[in-house]
Amino acid sequence: MKNSALLISLLFLLLASCSIDMEDMPTLIVGEEFTNSKVRVIKIDTFNVELSTFKFDSLSTSSTNRLLVGQYEDDYFGRIKSSSFFEFNASFFDIDTDAVIDSVGLILGYDKYFYSDTTKISTINIHVLTDFLKTDDEAFFNTSKIPYNQTPAATFEYYPSPNRDSLYIPLPLNFGNDVFQALIHDINNNQDLIQVFKGITVQPGPYDDASVIGFSKLNDKTYIRFYYKVPDEYGADERTFDLAISSNPLSCFNKIENSVPSSNLAPLVNQKINQNSQSTNNISYYQSGTGYATRIRFPSIKKLFDIPGEGTVLHANLQLKLKKTSYSDIFPVIDPLSIYVVDQNNKVTDQIFHSSGEAFARLGDHNEEYNELFYNVPVLRYIDRKIYQSPIVDDALILLAKENSSTVNRIIFTDPSLSEGSTTKLIISYAIYENEDD
Repeated sequence: MKNSALLISLLFLLLASCSIDMEDMPTLIVGEEFTNSKVRVIKIDTFNVELSTFKFDSLSTSSTNRLLVGQYEDDYFGRIKSSSFFEFNASFFDIDTDAVIDSVGLILGYDKYFYSDTTKISTINIHVLTDFLKTDDEAFFNTSKIPYNQTPAATFEYYPSPNRDSLYIPLPLNFGNDVFQALIHDINNNQDLIQVFKGITVQPGPYDDASVIGFSKLNDKTYIRFYYKVPDEYGADERTFDLAISSNPLSCFNKIENSVPSSNLAPLVNQKINQNSQSTNNISYYQSGTGYATRIRFPSIKKLFDIPGEGTVLHANLQLKLKKTSYSDIFPVIDPLSIYVVDQNNKVTDQIFHSSGEAFARLGDHNEEYNELFYNVPVLRYIDRKIYQSPIVDDALILLAKENSSTVNRIIFTDPSLSEGSTTKLIISYAIYENEDD
């Protein structure tokens, strides 16, 4: 029983030091064989961690409340561009027939999100759609295309202020009056509206190198407002009429693209292709919105069985290092990230959960000596699955932001082979028991 008490003490000591969820601890059956054994707990951080990059063929972008508009040049991913496409509806259509339009403008409500340099001037070009916002799929994607008039109805330059309430963009009176007159004389419902006015796309300037800005899709934040007057006996009654983004789930999407990427990313022409970090200057890539992701494998994990004695994994943490020069105040990293499993074709098959809920990769403290930043990724459940997997399946872990289809944040991970300072590594605590009779 002395050995049993020692084992229990060691397990609880390790549990306390690692903050492990009790239900995530592997079960050890303490019987006669086990009480007659010697117990060791060892820490191992020499397993191979293989990183590679792939790119999703597409991401659904029509299920978000965020409109993403802007463009900037990225050192790793090339030119990042996001544009929004949306159609409108109205809550009523009863406008006096003698109403006279004064002005019209597009109000875009900021939703606080931004990425890259907001101190640079940005351009918004507003184009009218020439076809309906329609798709044969269940969603629109970051790669979807809808035709539009190549001549902008309006062009507006501004310095983004994401912490402010909204941005007002004046629209040409002739454009506004055409729609307004149709609203008075021809349009009786929202079906009529989209026949006359199919919607707009909000595009960044073709030469912009500034930022991508988030605006709200909600109908009290973003809308076209018509200012008009209705003559009365006292002169004129001033009124407004709004067209808001339709509540239809397929009424809006963001087209997010990158062009002229680095030579490291050029081969990623479909989702099944992986670029090992050894061939991409010892780094791997993630960017929300455009579809790049880092694939994480542990090819040597079954070497645990080379250790003499029976044992169990008590704790497994992946320390994933970020490239020091890849993040800053204008290029912030996302925290936390969700953890998923992809198959050999890089299709998502599963999400990692603890007993208490969803598992997350979280940013750890800076390594002050080297000014480094790490994600700590709890991988105990996945490691347990892999060490007993038979036959071996070519799956892997990936990390994704919760807002993976409505942001453009980048993360650059470093390969374990880089020697400067600390490094990416898998750290496992392993309990071994050996029978004293052996």
